[in-house]
Amino acid sequence: MRMGKKAERAGAKGSKKRDLGNTKKGGVRIALGAILLVCGLALLVTLAYPKIYAAVSPAPAINKIILEQGHFWVVIPKIRVDSPVLPTVTADSLRRGVAHVPESGFPGEGKNVIIVGHNYDPANWVPQTTFGLLSELEDGDEVLVAYRGRAYTYVVKTKETLGEDDPELYELTDDERLTLLTCENYESKTKRLKVVAMPK
Repeated sequence: MRMGKKAERAGAKGSKKRDLGNTKKGGVRIALGAILLVCGLALLVTLAYPKIYAAVSPAPAINKIILEQGHFWVVIPKIRVDSPVLPTVTADSLRRGVAHVPESGFPGEGKNVIIVGHNYDPANWVPQTTFGLLSELEDGDEVLVAYRGRAYTYVVKTKETLGEDDPELYELTDDERLTLLTCENYESKTKRLKVVAMPK
């Protein structure tokens, strides 16, 4: 009888250990599942953020102060771009906004005005000053530009993807047009998205 009780106690202890082990494993699985769920949601929100921002924020417009102060500025209402156009294309200027290709024309000169901007970078994205949603533009969408106290309206006509060394990217023309350039997507190193808009 004594041996039987000892065996029962040993069996009970073993059962408790197994239960504790199963509980610990279950807790680890739940914690791991929660971490994966949070990481997945964070990734989804990060990738969807540009579209969420464009959907919920008000459409920008060129305001009176920009015109009065004579700034070079670009506004794309559909994708919520509202940015100063910086005078040269450098790594620093593209971190702060979009930039004008100096060899190209200026609004009102009857030439091709070329503006370059970064695509979406999840780590450094400032929605108003990047071209992360440039691919969303379609024929007929408006692009507004302020330059030296005047406002210019351009209408999107074409959109194409070209290689990074394609001479058509920086084509200089004798007619007034606006060319917007960015990477095809934020991971692309060799492809460029080119959007051309003509005066309204």
